[in-house]
Amino acid sequence: MQNAEIENSSPEYISDNAIILKKMRLLRRLTRQQAAILFEFSFKYIEKLENGRGPITSEKFKEFQKKYGFSNREVEELRSGKLKAPTDANSIRKKITTEKRKNRRFCHRRVTRECKVLKELRLQKGIDQYCASRLCGYGKNAIGFIENGRVTLTDKKLRHIVGTYGFTMELFYQLLKVSPLRHEMIEQCQSILAEMDENKLRAIMPMLQSMSS
Repeated sequence: MQNAEIENSSPEYISDNAIILKKMRLLRRLTRQQAAILFEFSFKYIEKLENGRGPITSEKFKEFQKKYGFSNREVEELRSGKLKAPTDANSIRKKITTEKRKNRRFCHRRVTRECKVLKELRLQKGIDQYCASRLCGYGKNAIGFIENGRVTLTDKKLRHIVGTYGFTMELFYQLLKVSPLRHEMIEQCQSILAEMDENKLRAIMPMLQSMSS
């Protein structure tokens, strides 16, 4: 037992697991930013582990294995080389077919009411999606994925985002009951205005200007 623990903490063992972590991610065609959304840490941490600059415990490895969806047999085949995997990040940037794209997790959209309220809170704070992602400690595209319903929004992640924006969960739940939200009304008005002819726009423009002053 003691020998096994020593082996698991050796640099060689960590390096091997680091390589497998990267291979699993690339086989799922995920960038580090996308992969970070599956977990509760930043893409920088994934980069650190994949580059062998941090310890990978058996529990941590199992967590990655489960989230990436690999069986024990597949992991062993990756170790032995029987299951081939890319080692270059450019492999996930190759063009894929429309049929394959339909089956990718990050290409499915399910914009829930919670997603819309998070967008409303971000707009109230006055920051863009990239800034919000950095503020929350996520990859730069994370908030965009969340607001567009491309990833599962856990309760823990939801509370973290709301708190980071400086709002309370009480306000969040209140906004869940509001329909339409302010940004939804703005988007609807913009859509209506875009469909109007010039004469109608000229007719309502003075009224809009008087209301905004």
